[in-house]
Amino acid sequence: MATITDTAVRQRPGRRPNRRPRSRSVGATGRYVLLALMLLFALLPFAWMLITAIKPAAEAYTTPIIWWPSTPTVENFVAVLTKTDFPRVVLNTVIVAVSAALISTTVAVLAAYGLSRLAGKRAQVLMISLLFAQMIPTVLLVIPYFLIFRRLGLVDTLLALVITNVSFTAPIATWLLLRFIGKVPKELDAAAMIDGCTRLGALRRVVLPAARSGVAAVFFYTFLVAWHEYLFALSLTSSPQNQVATLSIASLVGQYSVSWGQLMALGILVALPLIVLFLMVERSLIEGLAGGVKG
Repeated sequence: MATITDTAVRQRPGRRPNRRPRSRSVGATGRYVLLALMLLFALLPFAWMLITAIKPAAEAYTTPIIWWPSTPTVENFVAVLTKTDFPRVVLNTVIVAVSAALISTTVAVLAAYGLSRLAGKRAQVLMISLLFAQMIPTVLLVIPYFLIFRRLGLVDTLLALVITNVSFTAPIATWLLLRFIGKVPKELDAAAMIDGCTRLGALRRVVLPAARSGVAAVFFYTFLVAWHEYLFALSLTSSPQNQVATLSIASLVGQYSVSWGQLMALGILVALPLIVLFLMVERSLIEGLAGGVKG
């Protein structure tokens, strides 16, 4: 009897149907649409760079804008590769970026390990000092760096660019790595040293494998900053043999005209190594950023 009554209550004509599944599907669709719009917004500048790079020179300056070239061409890429010292520029940029990333990451690993194992107010003061170091505008450091490097004979050298990049990426790299290394239990260090490892041996054999995703994320960040640095490269170097990618791109902007096609072609060629590197460390980078957010 109770079963019949419950069935009748459930089947009353005035009862509203359950609309939860439909609302969930609408919410999921809305999220996908929002993500698609965000992806389109992010990729639109790269698409416009590619379209401008394959345009003939005459169509790059026409009004109204030609959204797609009538005859796509690669003459801008050929001009960049033949009329500019592109291999030397890329080699110089790779040397500066890789050297700065390796040194900054090494310094950050050692500093973050020491700070994470250092208890008390001293560690807090040092961490706050690292944070304040990032608040100094880089433009204020150009003249002091130039005077120091001129005294040392390092003006117009790649070593000067490496040192400057390390100086303003190592503090933030240490701050980022501090959370990753701090999550590794101190008991693992003690166990490794009981087994015969030194302090550095415990860092290399135990701590670094546990924090490798964070180390990869920090390395990619410092590499990216050094690759795109422009202010110190403009101020501390002048000769063509020490020119880096950012200066090479800026050189295509003249006083009375801009070579838009070659400018976009060179921008694409300079961005390609970053895209390849990102695809290589994508998984470690995502794991590192996710670990930093969760921590």
